[in-house]
Amino acid sequence: MSARISLFRPESINAARMSWLGEPRVVAAASTTLVTLVAAVFIAVFAGFLVFGEYTRRVRLAGVVLPSEGLARISAPQAGWVSDLRAREGDDVRQGDVLYVLGVDSATALGATQGAVTELLRRTQVELLNAQDRQTDLDQADKAALRDRLDRAEQERDQADAQIRVSEDAIATTQEAAARLKSLVARGLATAREHEARLDQLTAYRLQLETLRRERIQLDARLAEARNQLGVFDLQAETRRADRRRELISVERQISEAEARREIRVLAPRAGRVTGVTALPGQTVAAGQPLLTIVPSDRPLVVQLLAPSTAIGFIREGARVLLRYEAFPHQKFGQHAGVVTLMSRATLPPDEIARINAVGVDPSRTAGLYRVTVTPEHPYVPAYGRREPLQSGMQADAFVLAESRPLYQWIFAPLYSLAGGAAATAP
Repeated sequence: MSARISLFRPESINAARMSWLGEPRVVAAASTTLVTLVAAVFIAVFAGFLVFGEYTRRVRLAGVVLPSEGLARISAPQAGWVSDLRAREGDDVRQGDVLYVLGVDSATALGATQGAVTELLRRTQVELLNAQDRQTDLDQADKAALRDRLDRAEQERDQADAQIRVSEDAIATTQEAAARLKSLVARGLATAREHEARLDQLTAYRLQLETLRRERIQLDARLAEARNQLGVFDLQAETRRADRRRELISVERQISEAEARREIRVLAPRAGRVTGVTALPGQTVAAGQPLLTIVPSDRPLVVQLLAPSTAIGFIREGARVLLRYEAFPHQKFGQHAGVVTLMSRATLPPDEIARINAVGVDPSRTAGLYRVTVTPEHPYVPAYGRREPLQSGMQADAFVLAESRPLYQWIFAPLYSLAGGAAATAP
């Protein structure tokens, strides 16, 4: 008898036969639900943190605390020896005060050369001053004599005018008398000799009048000459005084040059406090050797930072800065706020980098450094309940808060770079 072939699989038949028992179900435990919810919340928080969270890039720089207008470092203008020190460590000086006196005179068998030359020039200066005083007295005497001569000439002119008037009156009288004698001679009442005598007298009066008029003209000429001399006397006297002053100026210039070859006075270029005195009286100094430093006392302190070219592109004026002062460790006294107020647009020369003297800057990589000026929020550091003021020359580290971006942008920054590079190379 052949086996019966069923239309369904045995498993299906058995499952239908046992269906009255119900369907199987997996019962979830309470801990599994809690873990699922916590995982979902964590994923949502993490996603929100990536989307809404931000990270600020920090650029670390090294620098030093300096006055806003820098320090005034005084150097020896030429080689010599310190003959006098007028400013001590911590002294307050004003602009133009003498800081150092450097002796640069050379000595021979006759003594100090420039000292002897200066002494001779000073004697010459005294002689010129005395000669100038004597010339002033002579000018005053000559001017007084010229005025007296002018007064006498005017008096002589007045007298000559009076004599001319008298002569003119005498001539008129003599002419009348001669005319009367002529009429008397014609009538026979007078002799011809008397008339001729009267005519001779008239001629004499006329000759005297011409002489007086000629003298009057000469007096006018003398008077005009005296007036001209008096008019130009002050100019001539001033010219003589100017020549004497030029001689004095020449001697003073020679004295200054001799003094410059004998000693040099180093003056303070600005007001401030003296610090860093390196040369003492009796020591020899070379040309350009540092002598001392003047710290301006009326200028606020700033932090001068050195930034490499790799970091300068992300630093902007107004950026916030976190400062750490080596004198006040940040582990104990914290960080201090500041703001970028100025940035150099060109790299600094090596001598300027040496002036900043920032600890932490590689001396072998001083090329391509920029200056970044940071103004601290407070010119002091709170320490042990007191406000300790910042001091010029303090070393500092700074963290410049350069740029802030969402976290997902920082995560996908390599992809952005690749996309940007591909777009740039696309035809």
